[in-house]
Amino acid sequence: MTDSTPKPNTHTKRLQNILLLSSSIGILVISAIVALVAVWPLYQELRKAEDQSLTFSASTRKLVVEQYLSKAQDVTEQVTSRTRARQQLEAFNQGEVELAEFVQVSQGILRDALTKSEAMAGITRLDRNQQPRVNLGVEIPPRVFPIPGPNRETATSPQFITLNGNDYIVVGAPILNPQKDRVGTDIVLYSVGELQDIVQDYRELGDTGEMVLAAQTGGTIDVLFNLRGGGLSPSEALEQALEQAIAGESGLLTLPEADQVIAFTPIENSDWGLAVAMDKQELYQPLQQQIWQLVVIIIGLSGVGTVIIFLVLRPLTSQTVVQNEQLQQEMEQKADLLDSQSRALQQETRKRELIQSVFQQLEELRGGARQVAEFSQSATDISQETLNWVEEGVGAIAQTQKQMQQLEGTVSQIAEQMEQLNDNTRQIGTITDLVNELASQTNMLALNAAVEAVRAGEQGKGFSVVAAEIRKLADRSRESVEQINQQLGTIREAIKAMLGTAEGGTKRVTASNRIATETLDTLERMRQSVDDVTRNSQEISQATQQQAATIEQVVQNIAEIEAVNDSL
Repeated sequence: MTDSTPKPNTHTKRLQNILLLSSSIGILVISAIVALVAVWPLYQELRKAEDQSLTFSASTRKLVVEQYLSKAQDVTEQVTSRTRARQQLEAFNQGEVELAEFVQVSQGILRDALTKSEAMAGITRLDRNQQPRVNLGVEIPPRVFPIPGPNRETATSPQFITLNGNDYIVVGAPILNPQKDRVGTDIVLYSVGELQDIVQDYRELGDTGEMVLAAQTGGTIDVLFNLRGGGLSPSEALEQALEQAIAGESGLLTLPEADQVIAFTPIENSDWGLAVAMDKQELYQPLQQQIWQLVVIIIGLSGVGTVIIFLVLRPLTSQTVVQNEQLQQEMEQKADLLDSQSRALQQETRKRELIQSVFQQLEELRGGARQVAEFSQSATDISQETLNWVEEGVGAIAQTQKQMQQLEGTVSQIAEQMEQLNDNTRQIGTITDLVNELASQTNMLALNAAVEAVRAGEQGKGFSVVAAEIRKLADRSRESVEQINQQLGTIREAIKAMLGTAEGGTKRVTASNRIATETLDTLERMRQSVDDVTRNSQEISQATQQQAATIEQVVQNIAEIEAVNDSL
């Protein structure tokens, strides 16, 4: 019985090696990612622990400084509580004791207090008017007296001063009698050697750590003691931390651009601030060493695991590669079958596309025919509209002729009126002649009457006859004048009628002109309609040409379909 399993060839071995190598690399990458995901949160937590440790160191040193300052305040209050010295001061304030006696007794009592305290460097006692009366030890200038307020019963906050090149702390405390009345003030000066030892204690701060104590004077930050590297100029980040501490804030300052991590906190009951700074590299170096050791351990374990998995996967990959080759052969056979089916499907798809193209072109033919019909209907409508405009033009011309006939009648009437006016004018001439004749006779009679009057003298009866004739002539003259007036009135009426007739003729002429203009417009529209008919006819021709091209394409597609069917 023979084994039917194919032997692995060179290609199979190469594929097997690729699978093993890819698996090993993938395992190593996953191990590195897991290590990073596991170690990074741990690293962050450890950093927080180091930061908290630095903050705790600042808090611890803060308590030591506050204890020192509180001790200075307590010692100052103890100095003010000495009964015999207070009684001497009360007696001096009341004038019962002279100044020399008061100074001698007070110096003896206060010197005992000065010698008992190693830190105390000087005492100045003020009376109730805040005037210095007793001085022991280092003399304190009045300009730095920390005098408590009127309602204050405890010592003032310590103030840092420099006298003659030496640093001191000065504290002021009220001197109170049993009735809590203020009878004076003690100003006590302390050396800062112990405080300087506290500040410059660099234990637990490594090689770069340091503690800084600062106070605010006139809006500026003053460092009380020299820094670890010498000098009094803090870094920008350290100065920012001290400002926040003096403002009453506490916290941790870690600026990306700074090389230090700074924990800062205020000093209670004072205007001082404290900061503890340490170099980032030194602070986090032990942590980073531990993290790198952990990473190396994880990578080593990952390498060991990778080797074990490599040995386990090697026989499995051999079988997988052989089965993969068998599967590849089957896939190639199926791919050939699928390729032949795909070609048949492509031919069928091509046939369907050609048929679909034929349907689309037939639809275009239908749309073209519909468009031709619409163009034909449009041409018919335009022709009908042109006919209507022609009829309107004919009507307008006929009306123009009628108006012209009426104008002719009006002109005839004007001629008759003018004829009648001529007759009347002739009658006026006859009457005028008669009036002239009467006027002549009247003149003659008047002349004769004058002559007779001269001859007759007293015989004036004959003149009556002449006078009567003259009156008759006058009457006839009046009648003639009336007739003349009547004729003149008739003439006026005739003239008025002639003017009315002339005005009517003018209006009719205007109407005739307007009708002529409308006739011209009608003819222009007729011309435009003819242009539209011509343009539509051109579009119909173009549509017909497109239909012919589409029909030709349909024929070609049908021939191509037949060729495809023949090839099948």
